[in-house]
Amino acid sequence: MKLTKYIAIGVLALGLASCDDKSDLGVMQVNPQTPVLTPGGTLSVTATTPLSGGNITLSDYQGGSVPAVQYAFVDSVMDNTTPVIVMQLASKEDYSDAIDITLENAADGNTCSVSTQAWDDAFRRLLGKAPSAKPNYVRFAAYLTNGTQLSRVGDDNTWFAPTTVTVTPIDLGIRVEEAYYLVGSVNGWNLATAIKFDHSDKNVYDDPVFTLSINVTAEQAKEGWWWKIVPESNFKAQEWNGLYGPEMNGDPALSGNLYAGGEAGALNTAGQQLFTIDMLSCTYSVTNALKQLYTPGQSNGWAPAESSTLITRDFTNYNGFLYLNGEWLMTPAPDWDNGKWGLGASAGTLVAEGANIPCPAEGAGLYWTTANIGSLTYSTSPITSISLIGDFNGWGGDVDLTPSDDMLTWTGTITFENAGGWKFRCNHDWAVSLGGDINDLTTDNGSNINAEPGTYKVTLSLKNHPYTATLTKE
Repeated sequence: MKLTKYIAIGVLALGLASCDDKSDLGVMQVNPQTPVLTPGGTLSVTATTPLSGGNITLSDYQGGSVPAVQYAFVDSVMDNTTPVIVMQLASKEDYSDAIDITLENAADGNTCSVSTQAWDDAFRRLLGKAPSAKPNYVRFAAYLTNGTQLSRVGDDNTWFAPTTVTVTPIDLGIRVEEAYYLVGSVNGWNLATAIKFDHSDKNVYDDPVFTLSINVTAEQAKEGWWWKIVPESNFKAQEWNGLYGPEMNGDPALSGNLYAGGEAGALNTAGQQLFTIDMLSCTYSVTNALKQLYTPGQSNGWAPAESSTLITRDFTNYNGFLYLNGEWLMTPAPDWDNGKWGLGASAGTLVAEGANIPCPAEGAGLYWTTANIGSLTYSTSPITSISLIGDFNGWGGDVDLTPSDDMLTWTGTITFENAGGWKFRCNHDWAVSLGGDINDLTTDNGSNINAEPGTYKVTLSLKNHPYTATLTKE
């Protein structure tokens, strides 16, 4: 589209300026920006000083929009064309995670605004749900449209009025505390010894899910296993008022809503259970605790019973070695009768009955894999080598093993000149290592494996738990 005239654009204040921000003539102070040459003329852009380094509290504009851009015609543009302004919002200074928001034209025809809800939604996508002020990186792109065609002013690298704004999102009105505890039959209703729920290292607003594995005996289930949820503030103050529970006293439901100042629940299901609470939605669920997760996929013919497993020590966090050469899933049992977990809305997230999880970007290979069934997240880290290290080489080198085609069996030859301790480690690093009993190797910083002098053929098996190793003297 040929531009035949000029257009000028300026950025409105995103907040109220003080009297000191105005000159004696009442003209708003602006920071001039170098004009941008377009096919038909020059586009002059100016940003107002309140926006540059300003502060925005989105709740001040809740239910409406935030004034963002003012435009004025130096002359008329080509007939039947109007400007369209897009705000790019990012949490990183290089705009690598930017979200585009098309601005709304105001009724007076010379200003554009950004929907407050759209800004708040973008803020939470980029920076999480915590109700604290955080910097937003903002810049604008300008277009002209005749209703059917859209032409950008300048090129893809032409941006106007880049600035940083400290933004406070809309308060959701829900307080999520840093920790929660369980009190009831589990500890004789002693508030001082309430049992703390497990939680990830994420901000509690970004991950409001807390989990705790509990064991309910048959006798307790018959009588009712009673419970309430204790916020950290109550635990510290040893205050009973305000504890969370169901609406009905003695409610046996395995899932439901939590109410501040609610009643006590009473489970009647025996066995190892996983108690999960989401304190942003104020809900709870109690499910059978799973000892392991199965990983059917392309690498094992989509057969859960033939797949490698991920194990747990807390019934929330699972980990293990997987050979992946294509898509895969997770199941709670060695069959397809009890559901599955698949890919969530984004990489690294899980959802019940989700789509197949793609093979990692690194391609076919062995991966140290973790999953959290409370927060429904997972991760895969490639394992490119497994080696031996120990007293035999002063803990200063690695003797690499050779993998099988599926990388679940590793073999090699090692000579121990003297008795001493040693371990397996991955990627020549200590992030993932194996030690302890060679008939039940542990991956959580296990003790050294003892060795007697001699030359041995070493075989490490990672297909199923427990992971094992054999040493055959040569």
